[in-house]
Amino acid sequence: MTLITNWTKNKYFVALGAIISVALLCLLIFIIQYSRTPSPFPRNTIVTIPVGSTVDQAGLILERAGIIRSHTAYRIYTIFIHDGSGIKAGSYLFDQPQSVLRVAFRTAYGVQDLTKIKVTVPEGSDSRNITKLLSKAIPNFASSTFMTLAKQDEGYLFPDTYFFYQNTTPQQVIDGMYSNFDDQTAVLATSSDAFSIKNHVSYDQIVTMASIVEKEATSLADRQIIAGILWRRLADKYPLQVDPPFYYFLNKDSSQLTLADLAIDSPYNLYKHKGLTPTPIDNPGFDALYATVNPTVTKYWYYLSDSKGVMHYAITYDEHLANKAKYIN
Repeated sequence: MTLITNWTKNKYFVALGAIISVALLCLLIFIIQYSRTPSPFPRNTIVTIPVGSTVDQAGLILERAGIIRSHTAYRIYTIFIHDGSGIKAGSYLFDQPQSVLRVAFRTAYGVQDLTKIKVTVPEGSDSRNITKLLSKAIPNFASSTFMTLAKQDEGYLFPDTYFFYQNTTPQQVIDGMYSNFDDQTAVLATSSDAFSIKNHVSYDQIVTMASIVEKEATSLADRQIIAGILWRRLADKYPLQVDPPFYYFLNKDSSQLTLADLAIDSPYNLYKHKGLTPTPIDNPGFDALYATVNPTVTKYWYYLSDSKGVMHYAITYDEHLANKAKYIN
């Protein structure tokens, strides 16, 4: 009876051992099979793991994106690496094929491999200029979407040096530049409010005027004088008669303008229409904004710039014509 019992026990353990061995073999085969890198691998793909995602949810996102073959294999590796509870939310760049073990490690410890791209936006850049800069710097940037958004916020996209991630969206760029505008111009709030009340102009009009002043001179002193001249013209309902708006809607500078251009019936043609342009014509920097709300009051009504960028001012139109004959013609 004892021999039979021992034989039965041995048979049981042998069978159990065989089952376990087969199970482990199957598991090993599964892990090997599904640990291999998917082919083809979607190179240069950015995958976002939302905040609050579970290991299973993250695995499914990665599997659907073609980064891994199996979210189950991903979960197994994650448990061994970080007890299965340390998934870090964020955007991950997969620029080349990598094993599910590497993917599990990266998402467990937040190794995103995203680099920041430096983009410098010069003062006076308009939405068209900024779109070109971003399109050149950021891979696969949605240029047309950005252009549409940027035109709506023209004037308020502060020119500065920015660092954007590779997966930065147009709206994120807009939000960042707009927020920077608020931060950088906060010190002008008091003078802007005082100027607005005193001269019965809105803040939008101030920004629009600054976008013109930005293009009319380079030094702060000249910008303040020009701002004084243009505000006086505006108050006296005299046409501003400035060239910079033509670059915005015709892409032409002063040297390229023709008589036909000056006759175009456009609200941006301030030779034919009194007042300001309907929108800012660029995104002014701090100095232009400062000069616009801190203008220098003079007796001048006219100004021009010579070939060296030196400004020449005149009180009367005859004096202006004399300056033009002397410094331009």
